[in-house]
Amino acid sequence: MDLEQLLQFIESYGYLGLFFWVWLGIFGLPIPNEVLSMTVAIATSQQLLNPLIAFFVFYLGIIAALTTCYFLGRSIGSPLIGFFEKRKRYAHLIERSFKLIEKHHAFSLSISYFIPGIRNFVPFLYGFSKLPYRTFAIFSYTGAFIWLCITFSLGYLFGDQMDVIINYGREFLILICVAIIVLIILKIILRRRRKKMNMMKGSGF
Repeated sequence: MDLEQLLQFIESYGYLGLFFWVWLGIFGLPIPNEVLSMTVAIATSQQLLNPLIAFFVFYLGIIAALTTCYFLGRSIGSPLIGFFEKRKRYAHLIERSFKLIEKHHAFSLSISYFIPGIRNFVPFLYGFSKLPYRTFAIFSYTGAFIWLCITFSLGYLFGDQMDVIINYGREFLILICVAIIVLIILKIILRRRRKKMNMMKGSGF
């Protein structure tokens, strides 16, 4: 997205316009969220927008989009799935979403936001399956927050290399996501080892 166009849009409609742009993106607006997030971040790096307000508004837009998908699935999921499955493009995305859900279960809500195309289908399918909202919110909103921190930081720090980031943005996100998952796993392993050592010390070994 052109930075000047974004600024003109925000100047006309304010931060509320940015919120609706992000939220309504689930209905097929042509600009990928990665590009929009980094473009907004570039504007903040040039002091054209307030970074904290822009980040917060963008995140609220994402939450609104994910929540809309969840409740659409919960309320009218069955007819919509039938509609999507009759169309080749959407049928493929639903199939990929199901595979991700089967492999990672609730964690797929966090992972899916790093995968363009299915980030809105996974919340929709979990809504259809009647996953409790609290569980949905914890995993979905957390994944989206991490995603936004990464993409916003990339745009803010490396805005002058936007073309490179866009071309290899998916690879960047996958690598960072893998690194985060590895760090979490290592932390869990270390915590279990400490717990085991404490139990052994407590038992007199």
